[in-house]
Amino acid sequence: MPELPEVETIVRDLNKKIKNKKIISVEILDKKVFHLAKSDLKNVVSKKIKAVKRRAKMIIFDLGDYFLMVHLKMTGQLVYQTKNFLIAGGHPIINQDKELPNKFSRVIFKFNDKGILYFNDIRRFGWIKLLSKNNFLKLNNGLGVEPLEKNFTLEYFKKFLSHKSKTSIKQTLLEQKYVVGIGNIYADESLFTAGIKPFRKVGTLSAAEIKKLWSVIPKILKYAIKHRGTSFNDYVDAQGETGNFIKCLKVYGRAGERCKKCAGIIKKMKLGGRGTHWCDKCQK
Repeated sequence: MPELPEVETIVRDLNKKIKNKKIISVEILDKKVFHLAKSDLKNVVSKKIKAVKRRAKMIIFDLGDYFLMVHLKMTGQLVYQTKNFLIAGGHPIINQDKELPNKFSRVIFKFNDKGILYFNDIRRFGWIKLLSKNNFLKLNNGLGVEPLEKNFTLEYFKKFLSHKSKTSIKQTLLEQKYVVGIGNIYADESLFTAGIKPFRKVGTLSAAEIKKLWSVIPKILKYAIKHRGTSFNDYVDAQGETGNFIKCLKVYGRAGERCKKCAGIIKKMKLGGRGTHWCDKCQK
């Protein structure tokens, strides 16, 4: 599933292409993915996209009084096509990306400049929802703090960690209730950089370790955004390219390989059902 840097990359690319364009039609091919009553079509059709934004791991199309919320989940993909241009963000669908629409196309948005945005999804775990401004605010207020925003303060970080003393630090970072957007990849990478083993209980962390981790998280995420996210075989950014941060990974996906810092062997275990990577020598 794309994490914060991957979603942020897609958002920035799409915002350049479809901001201020008007939606002239919506074709819903799969109501499981996007169930929209006919009476609500008026809140989408003929509306201009004021901006494409991100909240947590969701892509948001700001229509003014309404918001289209998109979550790519495990296999979702957004493809924007014009006569001479094509960008695809999310999970590539082998041999299908340039055949549009294809059998995995679930929702199709058409714009006033003849551009078309396809939401494709093989396994149909992804979704699109239309929220009023009030419902969007309720959702927004119920989510945790963005790690790249000013309200991600050391005081806030300490406060929420104080309630999770018996939980592992890795699992705590993955709880979107407190801090959003950090997934498996960036939790492992942040903990490595901070020198903390992922299975340590929060209550065992020193004040210095907490401060170090707090300072590291935004740096790792910003660096990943700069490199357009991390790409394995199942993810491309909105330019249809693989993210370069995979070359920068220190522990994630490197089980059995030499640590780039100490030359020890990277280890892997299951923690809370998630593959977790660390270096025994570099992390305490």
